[in-house]
Amino acid sequence: MNSDVKVIVISLPDSPRRERMGANLNALGLPWRYFDALRHPPAHLPQYDEARSIRYWGRTLSGSEIGCAASHLAVLSQLATSSEETWTLVIEDDVALDAGFNYNALLSLCRIGQIGYLRLYARHLPCLRNVTWLGQRQLIRFEKAPMGTQAYLISSSKARSFVGSITAICRPIDWEMDRFWHNNLANYALFPFPCIELTTASSIRKQAEADRQPSALDKVAWVAWKSREAVRRFVTNVYLRQRDRTIRRALMKGPLEF
Repeated sequence: MNSDVKVIVISLPDSPRRERMGANLNALGLPWRYFDALRHPPAHLPQYDEARSIRYWGRTLSGSEIGCAASHLAVLSQLATSSEETWTLVIEDDVALDAGFNYNALLSLCRIGQIGYLRLYARHLPCLRNVTWLGQRQLIRFEKAPMGTQAYLISSSKARSFVGSITAICRPIDWEMDRFWHNNLANYALFPFPCIELTTASSIRKQAEADRQPSALDKVAWVAWKSREAVRRFVTNVYLRQRDRTIRRALMKGPLEF
């Protein structure tokens, strides 16, 4: 398989989803491999900080949330070591990719628009901006957290930017990646998404609520932190609107369709 796009699938070694996932990926004609999901962050990665999680997220994280964060951080840390600009589609094993979609064409979009991080799925559609039309799809940018790390294309330089912004695991990884004002991962996405999530029941939230609860001081600190984050998000969104216009002009010179 000759492609500039590589695929990494985050999956537990004994996951029953692997057979279905493998069949889906083989139909795409892209080189791919599994990354065995972690349950705890290894020593060379940022560690879980319960005190910071309570203060800056409002609660402790469940074991599943910690493992998910550790897995994505481990993958992105690997990608960040590349001396050349490489592109990787990172997906979780609970999704199905559109076998008729041209994933290699995404590189032209990212290179022309100088986009290093592109979502191919999101769980929510919060406040967003339409950057430009690309045939029957839109390039959009989320101005608030859309949540979800099911499928995203990322360059090695943006992987370095994200990994460098993390000092500890203290919130779910999707929320951490959505902090574009902090990690320089502007939340661009292709919509309609060429990917769907095969949802299953989750006990993550139930597990987390049974753990240690924040103190009154933690709650005050959390409100203050959220207010500061909102200001930083607003200022960054104002800056990114100019960038949206630059991307639109660049793509109009060489129109792409998906």
